[in-house]
Amino acid sequence: MSAIERIEVSRSAADLVNQFTHWLEEKQIIVYAVVHHTEDMKARGVDPHMDAWTVIFGNPVLGAAFLEETPDVVVDIPLRIGFYQQQPDKSFVVRRHMEELLSDYQLPALVAKSRKADGLLDQWIATLKQ
Repeated sequence: MSAIERIEVSRSAADLVNQFTHWLEEKQIIVYAVVHHTEDMKARGVDPHMDAWTVIFGNPVLGAAFLEETPDVVVDIPLRIGFYQQQPDKSFVVRRHMEELLSDYQLPALVAKSRKADGLLDQWIATLKQ
């Protein structure tokens, strides 16, 4: 499995961000931030040639379980997922598989716990493929 997965979707990035954040809220997952890179770039005179977003989200219970294994994991939580659109009605969802990311710590229990985070994203991505 690659640490990074890119999924093509025939919808706007803004629609995907909206759908994802609402889905997280329904699951009682905290949305810490929605970063709209495009607006930030435009505000500073940069033409980004795409619409790009990052959603930062997490479950403090799962985060606490990660931190119990090693406090160093603080650099890799909360979770992030990216969205970008370069053409009308053709966007990409980009995610990092937590299992691969957290395998760097060489702690089997941490990797096992990371599968729960990956499973959450797998659920949402499955809705895109229906």
